[in-house]
Amino acid sequence: MAAKRTIEAAVEYFAQRSHDAWRRQFHKTNPKERTLPRMRMRGAKLVDINKPWKDLDPEAKADNRIAAYAACAAIEKFPNDREEAADYVHRQWIKRNRADPNQPEQLFKPYSALTEGEKDKDRAHIDRMKRALAAVQKTKKAPRGPEPRALQVDAGSAVRLKAAAARLSVSLGRTITAEALLAAGVEAVLAVCEAAGPRAGAKTRSNRRAKRKAKRRANKGPTRRSNKKR
Repeated sequence: MAAKRTIEAAVEYFAQRSHDAWRRQFHKTNPKERTLPRMRMRGAKLVDINKPWKDLDPEAKADNRIAAYAACAAIEKFPNDREEAADYVHRQWIKRNRADPNQPEQLFKPYSALTEGEKDKDRAHIDRMKRALAAVQKTKKAPRGPEPRALQVDAGSAVRLKAAAARLSVSLGRTITAEALLAAGVEAVLAVCEAAGPRAGAKTRSNRRAKRKAKRRANKGPTRRSNKKR
């Protein structure tokens, strides 16, 4: 059984695409009704379902989501039997639409008595939901660690950096952004630090040796001065 979040994402994926697919087919087979309202009972009221998803009445959207959940349940009940799953989808459709007087009576027949064309509509729900589940599972991303914090500069430095980038762009004849200039500066500083690292260590060791020699001389007392004039 798919996780709850996966099912919810698949339902949204299915509901919108299913509605869009229905409208395309409806306009194709009924070109004269492209701009006409198509009133259907959704929830407790009649609504126009011949609208894009973004403009669709909330009750109509809810009905599409209910159909999506029914298709998902059918797949869970009959994962390897497309016809049984389609039959389940049809039975759920009858329950939702029995009170709608605008629906043709022949659509309330048992699945086995439907025409192949009507059966294909129920089969399409199963196929579309399987694609929806596969799509949302594919787009899931592995959890990532915390995002690295961006390097920030104060307002005054940012102004100077942009001005320097503009001057350099004029000199080079190509656009140099302030961000690129900042990145180059950081790389240069890092390179200097890495190069200076070993020498700084050597200098520290040299200072230590000099201090030890001075301490030994101090312990021996003052040295004699030469009587020779220079």
